[in-house]
Formats: sequence, structure tokens, C-alpha cells
Amino acid sequence: MTDLVLPRTWPHHDAPAPEERSGWLTDALTSDPDDGRSPALEGTESCDVCIVGGGFTGLWTALEIVRRAPGTDVVLIEADLCGSGASGANAGFLMPMWARFSSLVAIGGPEEARRIAEASARAVDEIIDFADEHAIDIGHRRGPWLLAASSPAQLGSWRQTLTDLRRAGVEPLQQVSAAEAREAVGVANHWGGIVDPGCATLQPAKLARGLRRAALDAGVRIHERTPLLALRPGRRTRAVTPYGSVIADKVVLAINAWAAALEDLGRTMVTIASDTLLTAPVPAELDALGWDDGTSVCDARRRLNYYRRTPDGRLLFGKGGAGMAYGNSAASTQWGAPLRMAEMRRHLARLFPSLAGVPVASSWTAPVEYSVTSLPFAGWLRSVPNACYATGYSGDGVGPSRLMARVLASFALGVTDEWSRSALARTPGGWIPPEPLRSAGAGVLLPALRAVEDHEDRGGRAPSLLKRLVSTDPSTFRSGRSRKR
Repeated sequence: MTDLVLPRTWPHHDAPAPEERSGWLTDALTSDPDDGRSPALEGTESCDVCIVGGGFTGLWTALEIVRRAPGTDVVLIEADLCGSGASGANAGFLMPMWARFSSLVAIGGPEEARRIAEASARAVDEIIDFADEHAIDIGHRRGPWLLAASSPAQLGSWRQTLTDLRRAGVEPLQQVSAAEAREAVGVANHWGGIVDPGCATLQPAKLARGLRRAALDAGVRIHERTPLLALRPGRRTRAVTPYGSVIADKVVLAINAWAAALEDLGRTMVTIASDTLLTAPVPAELDALGWDDGTSVCDARRRLNYYRRTPDGRLLFGKGGAGMAYGNSAASTQWGAPLRMAEMRRHLARLFPSLAGVPVASSWTAPVEYSVTSLPFAGWLRSVPNACYATGYSGDGVGPSRLMARVLASFALGVTDEWSRSALARTPGGWIPPEPLRSAGAGVLLPALRAVEDHEDRGGRAPSLLKRLVSTDPSTFRSGRSRKR
């Protein structure tokens, strides 16, 4: 067996410049300064389980392993700082997987879909309770999530989901009228929607930094600023880093979008940039809209808009589908300033005209990996038999990462249970074209999606040629089945 050598673009071999970090992470690091407990790795260490990646998936997995099997020696390495990747850059929507129920049925049947969705609903409470127990100030607010039609063309895109839920004997989502959708956050361009009342929002980077502290307290050894360079297979796997190695019985790759560079996993995912901005505090302006609670919103377009209010009265607004980079380096190149700031501001102004001129305190772009099923999945590498992975969160990782940690912990501990046998523990079928076809297709598809949006936002109908073109989208981030970062 030969070494699995990782591309230089995977993930960050050099720590990103401060301006490439999200505003969320900057805020979290200010309140959680370096405590010296997670130095860069030097020399060789040995352990039972080596986890690569210090985001939600990696940290929850470390905590799940030591909870289930006290005394298990776990080492976690992170290329930059814990929470510096997608975990610290997402919009902080903490929600169950009910809106993806049709996708869950497709991969596992109605009974397994209900089991997973119910576990994801419990995970919302578990995450908040964990933060309270460990005194992690995650700035959370409980409140409903609204999937809104922000143009008439989006109406009814959730019908199949509601039908599948009724067939499974559960009705956690509530359909609302145009008037109710408009009243929820004061947006006139809401034409109806569905609501999940069992949701919350939080400051994601503060959760990630708090998970780091909890993992350290639980005995997990963490090495930040320690990128993985290669995996050397054998009876025990060696994880090679710039100044040392970790030798482990099992390796867990909790690397999200960067998994596209491993073996042929890129055929199951497409990595798209998502732009986000955070305004200066404007509590009076938000109150004037009637938006005085924890309601969070995504609209039902394919390049969705997402928006929520923070506890200190800021508007977080973002837009998916901002761009796509070439090849498997995409995840490492989609960081920094928003790729399409003017477009994001234009959509903000359309939905919130009274906030069009509000100052922006911070803004960023980050990669989102969309799987062909719109669901996360886990599996084992063929080239490194002792290494497992989880990826494919499709823009919704805060809550589901808790479930995927159970899958990975079962893998790492060699346990056969409902999680190691879960429908989420299977690499999906499907196929997304390789380069150069992938980038060429994206170069046509993304402008076509923008054109369709423009037609529909003006109340018109997109030309049939455009509609046929966007229907060829090989990913499944469709209305009502994917959300935000």
C-alpha cells in the first residue's frame, strides 16, 4: 500500500490571513484567547484514534468517543484553529432534518427517515443543553425556521416533503399563508411557506471554540496549526504533518468540503461558495419590521437567500451559489471577501428595502459541499483501510454534525449499532462530471440560475430554454431540500 499524499491545496497548509476568516471566528477568538493547550504537533505521538479536523464533526466525534469508551486515547489535529473552517463560517441555523425528509426517505425508507429526523430534532436540545452544562456562551435564541417562497414561482416547492411526512405519520412542519409568512419578519416579498417550530440560532464559532475547550477538559489531545500532509497505511495508520506524525489504530477524517480531493468522493459532491454579511447593530430597524424574535428564514430558490436576527440586533444575510472554483482545490480557494457582494446587497435590498443602506460590519465567503443526495454521508477509504470520513452536509451541518459524530464514533470504536448501519453511513451513488466538464458546466449553469431568479423575482416566467438548462443541475440542492451556510 502506498501513501495517500494530499494536494498542497488541501486543506490549508498555511494558516489563512486574518481577513480570510469569518466575522464569526474573529469575534469568537476575541472572547476565547489562546490558552496554550493546543500547540502545533512536533515529533511523533501514538494514540487509539486520530481525528483530522477541528470543526463540529471532529470535536463532537472526539467527545462521543471518550463518552462511550472512557480511557480511549484521542488525538485531534487541525490545520488552522478549531472552528476556522466551515463550522465557524456558517450562518448558525440549528435545526432538525425534517425539511430534508424526502431525501431521507429516498436513501433509507420512511422508517429510517423518521428515526434519523427524530434524532436530529433531539440534537437541537442536546446541543443547547451541552452549551449550558459547559458554560459555553453560544448566543443562542430559540425560534421557528421559515422556508419562504420569496417569489410566486417558489410556491409549493415543499409539497412532496409534506406528503412524505404525512405518510410517515408525523407532521412537524406547518404550512403558513402569505400573510403569515410576511408578518414573520416583515418581508413583503413572502408568498407563503412552511415553518419548523423546533429550531434555534447560535454563534457557530463560539460553539466550536467551546467544544474545543470541552474536548481538552475531557482528555483529548488537540494540536492546532497542524495540517495533514499524507496518510501512510499499515497495521496502524500514520498521519504525517509538517513537523511530526500521529500513529493511530483508526483515523477519522472530519474535513467536510476537502473530502472531495480524496479518492473518487468528488463524484458525489459539488463545492459551491456561499456569501454572508453581518450588519452593524440595527435593533430599532428590525423591531420596526415586527421582527423581534428568533425566527430564521431561508427562501425556496435554488441559489437560496438566508437571513436571521442576532441577539445584539444585527441582520445576518447570505446567498448561496456565489461561485465555483476549478477542481478539488475549490474548498481552499473559496475563502475571503464575498465573491458577489453587489448581488447579495441587491437581494437584501429587495427583501428588506428599509435596511438597504445599513452599514456592513463584516462579510465573507466560504465553501459549501453539496452531496448528490443533499444529505451528509460517511464511509471508509479504500486506500487507507483504517481511515473513515464524513462529509456532504449540503449547507446544514450544525445539528446533523451531532448525528454524524455518532456514526464516526461507532466506526472508530468498531461498534455495530443503529449508527454504523445507518442510512447516513453509506457513500451515495450518483455522479457529478469530473474536470474540466464540471467547471465548464458550472460556468453555464450558475449564470442560468441567476437569470431564472431575475425573471421570477420580477414576477415573470423564465424562458423554457433556461428552465430546461437549470434542470440539468447534477446536485440536488433544490428548493426545500437545502439551506444555508
